[in-house]
Amino acid sequence: MVALFVILTIIGFILVDSVVQWAEARQGRTARLPALRPTLAFETTSIPAGLFLDEGHTWVRLEPSGRTFIGMDEFARRAIGRVDAVELPKVGATVRRGDPLFAITQEGRRAVFRAPLDGVVTAVNETLTRHPEAGRLDPYEDGWVCTLMPKNLAAHLRHLFVAEEAQAWLRCEIERFKEFLTWRPVPPAALGHVLQDGGQWTDGVLEALDEASWEEFTRTFLRSPRPAER
Repeated sequence: MVALFVILTIIGFILVDSVVQWAEARQGRTARLPALRPTLAFETTSIPAGLFLDEGHTWVRLEPSGRTFIGMDEFARRAIGRVDAVELPKVGATVRRGDPLFAITQEGRRAVFRAPLDGVVTAVNETLTRHPEAGRLDPYEDGWVCTLMPKNLAAHLRHLFVAEEAQAWLRCEIERFKEFLTWRPVPPAALGHVLQDGGQWTDGVLEALDEASWEEFTRTFLRSPRPAER
């Protein structure tokens, strides 16, 4: 009987030791795994030739007449996702660079886009009031929001990005957005496919984030005013 007790005791110690070693080995493997870094499903986002981008993620297209078309760029459009309503500026309104120009709403949340230029609003895209998603597939054509007759154009163009400079800046913004998402609690529904060396986020990932993340995105990437300024 004593011998059987000793044998069982030894077996018990062996089992405990095996479990401990397995747990330590598993922890070591986990520690060696590279950190997951999300990548965007729209890393191939491009900019049509001749368009200017502003740091608040609006685009500007110049017409030979001097009139300029303005809208939300593809980065912002794909990050935000669904748009429930577009708040258009008033025709005839005078704006200065950095002033609130237009806004979009999504489930009661609001994102304000600032004017990239000084000027007078000469037309607005009324289609967006009836079909706010009209520019989702082609933000640089169907997604134009308004036109401006610019003032001080030469001075303000120096603050915008164009051609290779615009592409380089956009790549930097995508990297910044990766970092932004890394520290946010993103629900599984917003996650496309995760790999050990990266992952892909579906378009409209901001739809799944909380109010604080939405506000931080608008301040950080859109240079939106804080609620008190609106």
